[in-house]
Amino acid sequence: MTTVGEILSAAREKKKLTIEQVEKATRIRAKFLLALEKNDFSKLPPGTFVRGFVKNYAAFLGLPVEETLAFYRRQFNEEKTPAPKIPSRFHFPQITFTALIVGLLLFLFFGYLIYSYFKFAGAPTLLINSPTNNIVTKDEQTEIVGKTDPEAILTINGQTVSLTENGSFDIKIPLQSGLNTLTITATNKFKRQTTVTRNLRLEK
Repeated sequence: MTTVGEILSAAREKKKLTIEQVEKATRIRAKFLLALEKNDFSKLPPGTFVRGFVKNYAAFLGLPVEETLAFYRRQFNEEKTPAPKIPSRFHFPQITFTALIVGLLLFLFFGYLIYSYFKFAGAPTLLINSPTNNIVTKDEQTEIVGKTDPEAILTINGQTVSLTENGSFDIKIPLQSGLNTLTITATNKFKRQTTVTRNLRLEK
């Protein structure tokens, strides 16, 4: 049985045309033209595209289009055995990719809002490096070293303490004989507070 591929190939060779010339004229990719001529439908797109290829290729070669299509239909029954699609690399459908991008942007946006809330509306951080709690000392003063948010207001037993640009502080506090309680409080502009207490006993 004469195949559509044999008909197309013979007509092209009779006109002394190369596959590259046909590709340029018909805008059908060379690998599809070769697959048609070799009747290798596994390397062709679905049947609708193949019919278009056969029609355009036949018309370019000056062959009777409908007769050439009849050979194709007889050779390959599209309805019962559809031509497989060309394997392609894994890819996300466009709508899924767009949804992922939108979801990521929303996640980052709300994440930033939550971060901003806890950073600015939440209680300020307050880290006391020295002194440790519940210590006994013979020194008549103690050095309080720590760090808080730069925008916070720091007080020690109600007295405001100056902060450096990065929120650090280092201040010496006189102690009285016996138990001394140091209440260290950081307050931000939203009036949220963080308080740390240190108990020191001065024994002379």
